[in-house]
Amino acid sequence: MSTPMMQQISTLKREAGDAILLTRMGDFYELLGEDAVKAAPVLEIALTTRGKGTENESPMCGVPHFALEQYLPKLLAAGFSAAIAEPTAKPEEVKGLLPRAIKRIITPGTWLDDDGRWLAAIHRVGSTWGVALLQLASGQLRVIPGEGAEALQATLERLAPQELILAEGEPDLELPEAARTRLPGWRFAAERARQQILAFFGWTHLEGAGLDPFPAAIGALGALLDQVELTQKGRPAHIQGIALELGATGPLLDATSARHLEVFANTLDGSRAGSLLGLLDRCRTRMGSRLLKAWLDQPLRDRAALERRWDQMAWLTEDRRREPLQRLLGQVPDLDRLLGRVALGLATPPELGQLREGLAHLQGLPPLIHEGAWLEETPDLGLWPEGTPTCADLLAELQRSLAEAPPLDLEKGGVIREGVDPELDAVRRLARDAKQVMLELEEEERRASGIQSLKIKFNRVFGYYFEVTKANLAAVPGHFLRKQTLANAERFTTEKLMAFEQRLLTAESDQQRLEEAQFRRLLEAVLAHRARHSGWVRPEVSEERELILAGARHPMLEARLGRECIPNDLGLRPGRAMAVVTGPNMGGKSTFLRTAALLVVLAQTGSFVPADLMRFGLVDRIFTRIGASDFLAKGQSTFMVEMTETARILNQVTPASLVILDEIGRGTSTRDGLALAEAIALHLKELKGGAPRTLFATHFFELTRLADDPRVANLHVEVQEWEDQLLFLHRIAEGPADRSYGIQVARLAGLPRGVIARAQRILSETQEPPLEALRKGRAKAEPAQPLLPMFEAEPDPLREELRALDLNRMTPLEALAWLAERQKG
Repeated sequence: MSTPMMQQISTLKREAGDAILLTRMGDFYELLGEDAVKAAPVLEIALTTRGKGTENESPMCGVPHFALEQYLPKLLAAGFSAAIAEPTAKPEEVKGLLPRAIKRIITPGTWLDDDGRWLAAIHRVGSTWGVALLQLASGQLRVIPGEGAEALQATLERLAPQELILAEGEPDLELPEAARTRLPGWRFAAERARQQILAFFGWTHLEGAGLDPFPAAIGALGALLDQVELTQKGRPAHIQGIALELGATGPLLDATSARHLEVFANTLDGSRAGSLLGLLDRCRTRMGSRLLKAWLDQPLRDRAALERRWDQMAWLTEDRRREPLQRLLGQVPDLDRLLGRVALGLATPPELGQLREGLAHLQGLPPLIHEGAWLEETPDLGLWPEGTPTCADLLAELQRSLAEAPPLDLEKGGVIREGVDPELDAVRRLARDAKQVMLELEEEERRASGIQSLKIKFNRVFGYYFEVTKANLAAVPGHFLRKQTLANAERFTTEKLMAFEQRLLTAESDQQRLEEAQFRRLLEAVLAHRARHSGWVRPEVSEERELILAGARHPMLEARLGRECIPNDLGLRPGRAMAVVTGPNMGGKSTFLRTAALLVVLAQTGSFVPADLMRFGLVDRIFTRIGASDFLAKGQSTFMVEMTETARILNQVTPASLVILDEIGRGTSTRDGLALAEAIALHLKELKGGAPRTLFATHFFELTRLADDPRVANLHVEVQEWEDQLLFLHRIAEGPADRSYGIQVARLAGLPRGVIARAQRILSETQEPPLEALRKGRAKAEPAQPLLPMFEAEPDPLREELRALDLNRMTPLEALAWLAERQKG
């Protein structure tokens, strides 16, 4: 026969569904049954048994209630959600089993940590799609409509939500890091979703939100809000509107390019250290760090917006302005997160205290602006718009009502100051007086009985009582009433003690009730208010499709090396938009390519850049193909990944894009790789509407002949050779490299001397390198032989067929198809 408690747990578990149920039992959150079996190893706690040896025997584990938020991240990281069940009444208010209810369901996308997690719902209607994203911690709600599966995948890869909400039966997406929540399809239905949105925000129509033309986005938003209400057990008050993101042809940087350029994380261990974000983030608040990340995630494309942000940057570079602001903001807590916890009813008294202190520090901003005589400057720059609220009235209420150091546990009292609520003050005086009377009563009975060890004690079961040892029982007064017999003592009460006990218990209960009411009032009041870098310069925007850099430095490399970081120049113009970069490995080709791309990212984020000069036309997309790591887990080889990413670039590139290609074609044979690399370069050079600004690093020296066309430039990295030693100068110069220096690089890498010597003998037996023939006169040069004997040219049908191909007219995909057909043969 199941006990009432187990029946209650069973009911709660049905409501929790797949989520792990944590039920508050006294000072612990307990997990029972299969939930305990699943969670114990994840939480690294002992698995025990409740009701051992009975028909209600069940696996059990638990965590202290005060440590819940230390254990929840472990569950979420393992892919679980957590349903938190709390008592809905106090023990003194009910007899028997306490009623309990699930107060919230925490999922990977709704966990209120400091990482700014995103919950995303996706809905498709034909070829169109809609993505609704919510950051529950701050209440930020975004809606992005779009079209095409590739654009959807790219959008989600860039946004990287922690949880995806999808309709049952809908195809999944390639986003392995995100948890999945599947909902019935009817929860995405257009009309139901529309009504859900209207009800959530209290609107009468969607015209003001601009959603009507996007049924897929309406379905996604409706399902997301529906799920939020279900998991949070209500409508979070801080979600007050949506941001509809329209008109973007896609992000400036897709997820692949951001990874190649190490914008958000380094490629070594995936951490922020050494990334562009890690370099730039010197923000004094968590809110600033999140905003900076959002700016890097979505750089600007509008010239006026960029000019405005650069004006703000320039204004803040002066020490007299920036440093006082930094000192002040450094004392401000994460207000976004605190307000999110207030809105969800999760804020503790100390967190309300943090909010009070943060608002107090922010009151120093207006005087700072006034004393600095900035009032004439800041309105034009938008740094301090007119009417910016400082929440002074909210601060005054928090200072008036909240205790100086409020305790963590509201039930212990002491959260509200004296003088706020007359009724609460009266109850407190009553409680204090009652305790004093008890102390006096204790002393009175001690003198009357002569029992010097007589004391009033308390426990939750028997309340207040006098405890008398067996040795003193003969001295017990006649008005003592026996309450409990122990092995070595007796417990007694008196009429007077019972009267004061009732008075005290009532006072304590009333005090707790009134303090809770005042604390909730404060929460409602809160809800009602709802680089400088040395040598970095302001970029200049040009109407031309150009990219001019003088003294450009790689930002992360400069942070590590300081003045030892070698600056370089670049000039891509409409008449010469492509540059082929050659030179040895370790010479700095890849760093140069990354520098150009990162400076564009910085500039269009609104930042100054590490250069002496930067002038550029706005870029609509940045495409990169850098690195050659295998995707073996997906069954994809280096070459397949390289060609897949290159195909994506060629299918999406426009004349306004920036393209960074590093060592295209090295994942296959030399002849095939060269053919593909040249075909890809020619495709970009001859793109309809004009060639995109392109940097093409390669070891195929044959590609330097592309510079016969004045639209293409040759660049190379400089090196110095001294007695078989190689010195990398890391400088970029005009013209092609004279050779690859592969053997010298191999010596630096530590290859055995015998191998190096044999390589030098083989090299000496080969004919003059192709580049030497090119330098003596490309127009008259005879076809050069490949460097190694194994590639000597021999008359054969395949070679003749290859020579007969018109590579200028073939697309990369056609070249791949041709190669595949020949491999079959």
